[in-house]
Amino acid sequence: MPLEILTFVGGPVETNAYLVADTEKNEALVIDAPHETTAAIVAEAAARGWTIGRIVITHTHWDHVADARALREATGAPLAAHPLAVDNLANPTSFFGMLPVEVPPVETDETLADGAAVPLGGHVFTVMHLPGHDPSHIALVDENREIFLGGDVLFPGGHGRTDLPGADQAVMNASLRRLVAVLPPAARVLPGHGAPTTIGAEAPWIGMLREP
Repeated sequence: MPLEILTFVGGPVETNAYLVADTEKNEALVIDAPHETTAAIVAEAAARGWTIGRIVITHTHWDHVADARALREATGAPLAAHPLAVDNLANPTSFFGMLPVEVPPVETDETLADGAAVPLGGHVFTVMHLPGHDPSHIALVDENREIFLGGDVLFPGGHGRTDLPGADQAVMNASLRRLVAVLPPAARVLPGHGAPTTIGAEAPWIGMLREP
C-alpha cells in the first residue's frame, strides 16, 4: 500500500505543509497549515480523489498554523496537536503578539501525546513528542521507520531555533539524540522548511552535541 507525499510551501518564511496519502485507500492527512496553502492542498486532494481525514499540527509557531482554521473548515477534517498546543491554537495572538500574517484561533479536535497512533488507510504513523524548539512539538514516523515528518526538529545541517519563548537547547539536544537512537540512518526527514535529508546524513553532527 504505497504512500505518496506532496509538499506545499507557503507564507513569508517558506514553511512546508505535507499532503500524505495512501493511494490505494485514497485517504490522506495534512501535516501543518502554512499561510495561504489551503486552496492548493484542497484542490490537489480533490483532483487525485483523496479524502483528507486529519490535519496534524507539529507545533504552534505562527508560520505552521496560519491556515489551520481555514484548512479545518474547508476539509471538515479534525485538527490534531499535542495537548500543550491546545491553548496556543485557541489564542494565537496572546502567545505570539504582533504577527506578519493573520493567525485565526482554531479549536483542537484531537490531542496526540508521545506514542499515539495515527492511522492513514492501511498505514499507521507513531507520534514522537520532540520538544526543544517548542514545548508542544510532535512529529510522525511511519510503521517502517522510513519516513519522519518532523516539523522544525531537524533540517539539513541544523535544527529549529532555540532562542524563542519556550525553547530550550538542552531539551532540543536530547530530542535530536533520541532520533538518532531510534530511527535508522536511511529514514527520510521531511522538515518544516527547506529540503529533505536523512537521519544518517545528520547523525555525525548530532553525535557531537553536548550532553546535559
